Amino acid sequence: MIATLPSRDPLAILPPEIVLQILDFAPISALASLTSVSRAWHQFIDVTHQEAIYSSETKTTQPSRGAGDLSAVPDPLSFCKLFENTTSWKDLCKRQTLLAHNWAKQRPVTRESVLQVGNDPVWRFRADFKRRFFISTSHAGGLNVTDMDTGHILWRLPSTLVREEDAVRPYAHLEYQDGMAVFDREGDAVEVWQAGLEDTARGEFRRIAILNHDCQTRGFQLSYWTLCVVSNEGQGFVYDMAERPPRLTTHITIEHGAVGHLDQSEHVVIYSLGVHGYHIHDKKSGELLGVLHPSRASEKYHIRPPATPSLSASAALAGTARHGLTRQYLPFEAPRTNCLTPIELANGPLPLPSEPDHVYHREDEWGAGMLHGDLFVGFSRAGRVLVCSNWRKALQDQASFAKNSALLECESDGSGFDLGGWLSVRNHRVMFEIQDQIYVIALDDHDKIQNVDQPTRASYSLLTSSAPQLAMPVSFMALYDDAIMTTYTTLGRRQPLGNVPGRAPLPQHENLGRIFPTKAIRIVTLAPDLSKGRCFIASETDTPEESTRTTSNQSGPLVEEIWHSQAGLLQLVSMLGDEFGGEDDDDDHEVGVFAANFHDDDIDNEWEDVDQNDTA
Repeated sequence: MIATLPSRDPLAILPPEIVLQILDFAPISALASLTSVSRAWHQFIDVTHQEAIYSSETKTTQPSRGAGDLSAVPDPLSFCKLFENTTSWKDLCKRQTLLAHNWAKQRPVTRESVLQVGNDPVWRFRADFKRRFFISTSHAGGLNVTDMDTGHILWRLPSTLVREEDAVRPYAHLEYQDGMAVFDREGDAVEVWQAGLEDTARGEFRRIAILNHDCQTRGFQLSYWTLCVVSNEGQGFVYDMAERPPRLTTHITIEHGAVGHLDQSEHVVIYSLGVHGYHIHDKKSGELLGVLHPSRASEKYHIRPPATPSLSASAALAGTARHGLTRQYLPFEAPRTNCLTPIELANGPLPLPSEPDHVYHREDEWGAGMLHGDLFVGFSRAGRVLVCSNWRKALQDQASFAKNSALLECESDGSGFDLGGWLSVRNHRVMFEIQDQIYVIALDDHDKIQNVDQPTRASYSLLTSSAPQLAMPVSFMALYDDAIMTTYTTLGRRQPLGNVPGRAPLPQHENLGRIFPTKAIRIVTLAPDLSKGRCFIASETDTPEESTRTTSNQSGPLVEEIWHSQAGLLQLVSMLGDEFGGEDDDDDHEVGVFAANFHDDDIDNEWEDVDQNDTA
């Protein structure tokens, strides 16, 4: 029996439709409290009107396409299948709320996994959550499609270094959308490949087009079923990728000197012009809509590098072993809270350094830029980040630009900017790399810099390598609904590759099991544990050294193998030389540690010979 309601209870004095409108503005936490007030409120919210209340756009970040039709919710970008088998709109809200709560914490609970793809360092990669595979290119050439859940290679194309036909060049840039892959080839052309065609296996692609250009291409980007290509010779190309073959729809004249970074929305494409800022063009007409000049931003903030504890030699060695020396796939480690290091933003510009080589705003070179709805973010050589919460309004005049833009300054010597930096923007967060660390900066609900004194979402950093001596610039990173994914410099162990077309099988002695430095795919997931109705539990007092321990059911046996392998141990000690009292006489040590990682074709200095055409 429903309890008698007090006369001032809204349920007793207001029509149901008015109560529903009020609840539309109530947060999830308020709904949970109301359901425990009385049986009547529980009945109203969780029984009678559950579908209408929890399917509201104010309650779920997954837009509904029809009342109660959960099947119409777009597929989330979830590595852990967090939203699989969702039973109701309330269930969806619960999962999203737990996930958002973990993201917002100062020290989120995370689990980590590292995937080594073959025996070559990963260059670019993309995640396909619908088909559950990664597609990636390599420093040494070739393309791999890897099962997201097992780490097994499903299909591959060889490198041009060992085979010319149907092969992929070293350091090939890769773009991907829903089964379509685009990568560049020698001669200013790009290839278009498609998965899921008739008579093809899972993960198998077939080439459907080659798009040739009569000018030097610097970069390309695929989204909205549109491929945008940019040349440093003042030309841009827009292709309709929904047609077969893809059709050139617009040839855009742009300012000369494009550095290769570009991004697009449904209607515009934005090009980076280095010191000349970001130029925005209409994709259909080619018209220049305006220019964003980051140096004109007046609102400024800064970040000091996080105080990262230095690991002892033994802890660094164990950590490197845990992350790098894996079988083909490293399962998730136990939950912990010290993977992400909290960082704080401060008001005002970064204090000027005493060094004479300080890069001033007007001299700063801008590289990577990314659009996400109204938000635009750009990244510079000097470690500045432009956060433009509404780029359309910012184009109107200087006052509008100042109102909608802010600069975030970080300490950087520009050493990681040779390829123009890298960015990711998603769910009110911006991710970029500074000095061998990745920063994840949280914005407010309007995509502006948060109140630095009372932030509602935490910002944090994570390292780009398993040991400082192995650190190399990130060549791809992305934010997803429940995970952070990046390229990750670590140690790997040579794997048997099976029968790969155009390449002789590796000898079964010495090469297999040999330890070598490589770049893998690192996956840090913040997904909550739904079985407990809350996030994973991890010790808030874990120290960095304690976090490198392994357990018998994780990667402990592998660590034991390393410690009992004299050759492997000597190689690890050599790579971690300074911490063990040795001296590093190699002036180009970061290149040196990668020297053993390429094919047995005696490829020299491949790390240094990055094709300058690839700055996308």
